[in-house]
Amino acid sequence: MDRDALAALSREELVELVLGLAARVAELEARLGEPPKTPGNSSVPPSAGVKANRAERRARRRRGGHDGISRRRQAPDVIVRCRPARCAGCGAGLPVAGQRRVGRSQVVELPPVRPVVVEAWRYAARCRGCGARTVAEAPAGLEPGRTFGPGVEATVAYLHERHHLGYERLVEVCRDVLGLAVSEGAVAGMLARLAERARPAYDAIGAEVRAGPVVHSDETSARVQGRNWWQWVFGTPDASYHVLAPSRGGDVIDAFLAGAGPEVWGSDLWAPQVLTPAERHQLCLGHQLRDLTYAVEADGPEGRAWAGALRHVFGRAVRLHHERAQVGPATFARRRALIEHATDRLVFGPPLAPATNARRLQQRYRAHRDSLYVFLHRDDVEPTNNAAERDLRNSVIHRKVTGGYRSRWGAEASAIFTTLLATARKRGENAYAALRAVAGPSPLHAAGMAT
Repeated sequence: MDRDALAALSREELVELVLGLAARVAELEARLGEPPKTPGNSSVPPSAGVKANRAERRARRRRGGHDGISRRRQAPDVIVRCRPARCAGCGAGLPVAGQRRVGRSQVVELPPVRPVVVEAWRYAARCRGCGARTVAEAPAGLEPGRTFGPGVEATVAYLHERHHLGYERLVEVCRDVLGLAVSEGAVAGMLARLAERARPAYDAIGAEVRAGPVVHSDETSARVQGRNWWQWVFGTPDASYHVLAPSRGGDVIDAFLAGAGPEVWGSDLWAPQVLTPAERHQLCLGHQLRDLTYAVEADGPEGRAWAGALRHVFGRAVRLHHERAQVGPATFARRRALIEHATDRLVFGPPLAPATNARRLQQRYRAHRDSLYVFLHRDDVEPTNNAAERDLRNSVIHRKVTGGYRSRWGAEASAIFTTLLATARKRGENAYAALRAVAGPSPLHAAGMAT
């Protein structure tokens, strides 16, 4: 606002402007004394934190270490018999008969990796009776128009999605390690074809998660065609379903649920997550503990004492959850009641001083009191949303390494592959085998070769 605009204002307007500026200055001055937000006291991601230098360690008296664990001997594929041919003393020849084994050692080695080119010759024959001409069909894995087999496609997808190799490096790895000449366009074609073959498995995982009684969810930013998108994850203890969408709103959740209503929805305090149509909601206590830590560091004596007390109560609740199997039902119920009473005393007690972090948190927990301790009433609910955050961690690394997706189909393919890989991890399955299973039968079967 320039001088002429200020001169045109009335006295009352000038008073309001000055009061507004004074309030803003007071707010900024108050913030100058607040501690910085870090991954330990807020939702700032760990990658944005600064690690302190490790202190010098004092020399300690050496103690006995752990028992060593040697690699287990495996059944050998090839045995090389090393027999002495001549005497080490006089040089005379030694007979094979009578020699006995005195030692053995194992070395695990990779044979030279080279692709196998399988070519199908299709023949035709004409019936002598009716004259009809019949052409043989190509076996599975050798369909006309197909260039690369499912083993190649699954390997490329695994290296790209799980280990974050971009197209250029994939071309290099295929050439130098696998002896396979491919182009970046061929890599894109392989990923697109495998994603379509994996779509039925992807849809089945989505239906499984949608039908789960307890669902956790989270979202993180993504880049698609140079624009800001969002990667969502919806998960259960046994499966994870990923979606990339241009929206961070509740329409993504509604599209995923398709009318379903979980019994419990676990998430952070993002508004669309809290408004999900579920019977109960469980807030992530990990986020709340960090927010309370910030209030302890930033507020005055009253807010510091209140936030420290509630942080202690939240910690007791999380500890009780982890000790559920070690305590009896009566003891568990008694400790749960003490935790809930202590929480109500702090949350619904006298209002704290306004314009403080503690007051803001007190108002938050008054509004969401029923969503704090669902995990103490159901053993299939976790107190934090860490499972969803772990599901997104690999995608965050992929985004930082590759820079994002150049096309929508690339983002969709990534969501499909990430869903299969994350679900395999939760089920204790081999991640590469999960991709290989949806890639289809190998042409090596038709050639009578081992796969």
